[in-house]
Amino acid sequence: MSDKEEIRTVEARRYAAMLAGDVRELAEVLDDDLTYIHSDGSSDSRDSYLAKVTAGHFVYRQIEAPVERVNAFDDTAIITGRMLAEVVVAGETRRLANASLAVYRRRGAVWRLVAFQPTPLITR
Repeated sequence: MSDKEEIRTVEARRYAAMLAGDVRELAEVLDDDLTYIHSDGSSDSRDSYLAKVTAGHFVYRQIEAPVERVNAFDDTAIITGRMLAEVVVAGETRRLANASLAVYRRRGAVWRLVAFQPTPLITR
Protein backbone atom coordinates (compact mmCIF):
# COMPACT_ATOMS: atom_id res chain seq x y z
CA MET A 1 0.00 0.00 0.00
CA SER A 2 1.36 3.44 -0.89
CA ASP A 3 1.77 6.17 1.76
CA LYS A 4 -1.17 8.10 0.29
CA GLU A 5 -3.43 5.03 0.41
CA GLU A 6 -2.35 4.28 3.97
CA ILE A 7 -3.03 7.87 5.05
CA ARG A 8 -6.50 7.79 3.44
CA THR A 9 -7.19 4.55 5.33
CA VAL A 10 -6.17 6.07 8.67
CA GLU A 11 -8.27 9.16 7.97
CA ALA A 12 -11.30 6.95 7.24
CA ARG A 13 -10.66 5.02 10.48
CA ARG A 14 -10.58 8.30 12.41
CA TYR A 15 -13.93 9.47 11.08
CA ALA A 16 -15.50 6.04 11.61
CA ALA A 17 -14.25 6.07 15.22
CA MET A 18 -15.63 9.58 15.77
CA LEU A 19 -19.03 8.49 14.46
CA ALA A 20 -19.02 5.35 16.61
CA GLY A 21 -17.73 7.16 19.71
CA ASP A 22 -14.91 4.59 19.74
CA VAL A 23 -12.38 6.23 22.06
CA ARG A 24 -10.02 3.25 21.88
CA GLU A 25 -9.77 3.48 18.10
CA LEU A 26 -9.43 7.27 18.25
CA ALA A 27 -6.55 6.90 20.72
CA GLU A 28 -4.80 4.70 18.14
CA VAL A 29 -5.01 7.26 15.33
CA LEU A 30 -4.37 10.48 17.29
CA ASP A 31 -0.79 11.55 17.93
CA ASP A 32 0.32 12.39 21.47
CA ASP A 33 1.13 15.94 20.25
CA LEU A 34 -2.29 16.51 18.66
CA THR A 35 -3.67 20.02 18.29
CA TYR A 36 -7.36 19.78 17.34
CA ILE A 37 -8.91 23.10 16.41
CA HIS A 38 -12.70 23.16 16.25
CA SER A 39 -14.80 25.17 13.81
CA ASP A 40 -15.72 27.62 16.60
CA GLY A 41 -12.02 28.37 17.21
CA SER A 42 -11.66 26.39 20.44
CA SER A 43 -8.94 23.77 20.64
CA ASP A 44 -8.13 20.47 22.31
CA SER A 45 -5.08 18.37 22.96
CA ARG A 46 -5.24 14.63 22.38
CA ASP A 47 -6.08 13.98 26.03
CA SER A 48 -8.73 16.69 26.34
CA TYR A 49 -10.39 15.66 23.06
CA LEU A 50 -10.52 11.99 24.08
CA ALA A 51 -11.90 12.97 27.51
CA LYS A 52 -14.67 15.01 25.86
CA VAL A 53 -15.61 12.16 23.52
CA THR A 54 -15.62 9.75 26.48
CA ALA A 55 -17.87 12.11 28.49
CA GLY A 56 -20.33 12.55 25.62
CA HIS A 57 -19.45 16.22 25.10
CA PHE A 58 -19.08 15.43 21.37
CA VAL A 59 -21.57 12.97 19.91
CA TYR A 60 -21.26 12.64 16.16
CA ARG A 61 -24.51 11.63 14.47
CA GLN A 62 -23.43 11.92 10.85
CA ILE A 63 -20.12 12.61 9.13
CA GLU A 64 -19.19 12.93 5.48
CA ALA A 65 -15.51 13.65 4.95
CA PRO A 66 -14.53 13.60 1.30
CA VAL A 67 -10.78 13.85 0.81
CA GLU A 68 -9.80 16.23 -1.97
CA ARG A 69 -6.04 15.84 -1.85
CA VAL A 70 -3.29 14.00 0.01
CA ASN A 71 0.27 15.29 -0.09
CA ALA A 72 2.91 13.07 1.53
CA PHE A 73 6.41 14.29 2.38
CA ASP A 74 8.67 11.72 4.03
CA ASP A 75 7.10 11.37 7.51
CA THR A 76 4.49 14.13 7.18
CA ALA A 77 1.25 14.22 5.21
CA ILE A 78 -1.34 16.92 4.60
CA ILE A 79 -4.94 16.13 3.74
CA THR A 80 -7.31 18.74 2.40
CA GLY A 81 -10.99 18.02 2.13
CA ARG A 82 -14.38 18.67 3.64
CA MET A 83 -16.07 17.76 6.89
CA LEU A 84 -19.84 17.79 6.72
CA ALA A 85 -21.37 16.63 9.96
CA GLU A 86 -24.17 16.66 12.44
CA VAL A 87 -22.74 16.68 15.95
CA VAL A 88 -24.16 17.23 19.40
CA VAL A 89 -21.81 19.52 21.33
CA ALA A 90 -22.57 19.85 25.03
CA GLY A 91 -26.20 18.93 24.33
CA GLU A 92 -26.63 21.32 21.38
CA THR A 93 -27.08 19.90 17.87
CA ARG A 94 -24.87 21.55 15.27
CA ARG A 95 -24.60 21.06 11.55
CA LEU A 96 -21.08 21.58 10.28
CA ALA A 97 -19.99 22.40 6.75
CA ASN A 98 -16.24 22.89 6.80
CA ALA A 99 -13.21 22.84 4.58
CA SER A 100 -10.58 20.93 6.51
CA LEU A 101 -6.84 20.54 6.81
CA ALA A 102 -5.45 17.47 8.58
CA VAL A 103 -1.76 16.88 9.23
CA TYR A 104 -0.45 13.38 9.85
CA ARG A 105 2.96 12.35 11.16
CA ARG A 106 4.54 8.95 10.72
CA ARG A 107 6.43 7.55 13.69
CA GLY A 108 8.02 4.26 12.79
CA ALA A 109 5.50 2.64 10.48
CA VAL A 110 2.40 4.29 12.01
CA TRP A 111 0.61 7.40 10.72
CA ARG A 112 -1.24 9.46 13.35
CA LEU A 113 -3.15 12.74 13.24
CA VAL A 114 -1.05 15.56 14.72
CA ALA A 115 -3.18 18.59 13.74
CA PHE A 116 -6.68 19.32 12.50
CA GLN A 117 -8.11 22.68 11.39
CA PRO A 118 -11.62 23.12 9.99
CA THR A 119 -12.81 26.33 8.36
CA PRO A 120 -16.55 26.96 8.11
CA LEU A 121 -17.74 27.22 4.52
CA ILE A 122 -19.58 30.42 3.73
CA THR A 123 -22.71 30.02 1.65
CA ARG A 124 -23.46 32.90 -0.68
